[in-house]
Amino acid sequence: MSTTTSLSDTLPSSVPKLDATGTNWAVFYVRFKDAIDAKGYWGHFDGSSTHPVFATPTVVLTEAAETTQTVLGTPGEEQQVKINQWEKNERSSRSLLTQKIPDSTLMKIHSKIFVKERWDSIVKEYTEKGAYTQTELREKIQESRCQEKGNVCEFLENL
Repeated sequence: MSTTTSLSDTLPSSVPKLDATGTNWAVFYVRFKDAIDAKGYWGHFDGSSTHPVFATPTVVLTEAAETTQTVLGTPGEEQQVKINQWEKNERSSRSLLTQKIPDSTLMKIHSKIFVKERWDSIVKEYTEKGAYTQTELREKIQESRCQEKGNVCEFLENL
């Protein structure tokens, strides 16, 4: 078994780890989406890449009209290859996602089977946290004042 990591198994360092408080959600979202899209896995996150479906059962009539035979639909070789590839990409997508989220978030989503379900849960949680953070930040900025006889340029830089 190989101990080396493939480039497709990791995200670039430009994708930050998502902060548990959600303060870096906007930047994380943009960079994560771009990196995942570049790897060709974004369809697993937005739901546009769905699991290939097995062929449906068919009924075959024999020469004698009195007998029928049901042939269960089984995937052909080509279809099985597509199914295997989708499942491999789903596992890779799941792995890439868990690399960049906080442990607390991972524990909340680990029971969800599909990447889309996990991603939807994360987007919901951090969009709400992001809105709270923005409101809190706005309040802090509005309450901040430059000290009397203070350096205005320094005050503005610290904002």
